[in-house]
Amino acid sequence: MALSHRHYLVYGDGSCIGNPGPGGWGVVLHDPDGIVREFNGHEPLTTNNRMELTAAIEGLRATPPESHVLLRSDSQYVVKTVTDGWKRNANKDLWPMLDAEIDARTVRFEWVRGHDTDPINNRADELALMGAQGKLVADGATSKKAVARNRAARGKESEDVALLTPLLARGESIRDCAGCGAKFVSSRDGNDYCSQARCQLKARTR
Repeated sequence: MALSHRHYLVYGDGSCIGNPGPGGWGVVLHDPDGIVREFNGHEPLTTNNRMELTAAIEGLRATPPESHVLLRSDSQYVVKTVTDGWKRNANKDLWPMLDAEIDARTVRFEWVRGHDTDPINNRADELALMGAQGKLVADGATSKKAVARNRAARGKESEDVALLTPLLARGESIRDCAGCGAKFVSSRDGNDYCSQARCQLKARTR
C-alpha cells in the first residue's frame, strides 16, 4: 500500500486549569503499523477551546501529508465547527492552521463522549491534564494512572509466565521479543522476534 494512502487514527484532547489559565493538549496516535505514539504540550495562559484546537492541529501534523486520518475528539466545539459549519467567532489564529492540516490530508472527524468508556480518549485526556500541569511526555513525565497500569500489567505478565512455563514442550522457551519487547514462546534457538508483522519485518530486513 502506498504511503500516501496509509490510514491513521488520532485522538486529541485539551485541558485548562481555570479557563483561562494554564492549559495543555494531548494526542494519542495509532499508525498503520500498529505503533502507538503519545505526546502533549503546555501553554501557561490559555483556554480549553484553544487547547482542544491545538490538539487537533498537532495530531494531524504528526501524520504524513496525503494520508487518511480519522480524528476523534470529545470537543463538540472542534468537531461541529469542522463538520457542521459552526461560526468561528474566536481563536481566529488557530482555525487557519487546522484548515491547512486538513487540506493536506483526507480527514474525517468523529465526536466521542468525554470521560466515558473509550480508553484511548481517556488516555488523551490524561495527557492533556498532564500538559496543563506542565508534565510533558517529551521530558519523561508519566501519569500516576499510567504507572499503576504498567505495574499491574507487569504483575499479570509474571503470573502468565509462571503458569505457562510447566506447559512448554521440549525445545520451547519464553523469550522477550527483540522488536517489541513482548514475551512470546519460541521453539528454536536464534528466534528473537515474535510473530507480529512489524517484528517479523524487522527480523527479515536486518
